[in-house]
Amino acid sequence: MAEYLVKLRYYPGDALEKIKAGDLKTLAGKYGVQISYEKIENRQMKDGLLMEDTLSRKIEEISQEVITVSGDREKKFSDCIRELYKRYRCPRTVYSLLGSNEGGEKIAKGLMNLHGGW
Repeated sequence: MAEYLVKLRYYPGDALEKIKAGDLKTLAGKYGVQISYEKIENRQMKDGLLMEDTLSRKIEEISQEVITVSGDREKKFSDCIRELYKRYRCPRTVYSLLGSNEGGEKIAKGLMNLHGGW
């Protein structure tokens, strides 16, 4: 298992640009980390508006894009997270790191403080 693991949860409208799996694959190779991507979409058109009932759902079921980064080398892991923040911005809610391990969350939060997060 990787020493560092972080889940970056971007909710609709959070990311500064469209998250592309190909771009994430390039970053994974550049920094020697593993990156996976999942897009969860549960919004529905209702009366001409795109809506979602979030109160009755688990956080993992709410519409979001999740970038999971894992790696064994702190410097490479940190550099990758930093580049993700510069490209997409820091995730914007207190739940954004839910599912991360302690080491990954500590690095991700520390970099948020430096790069305009919470």
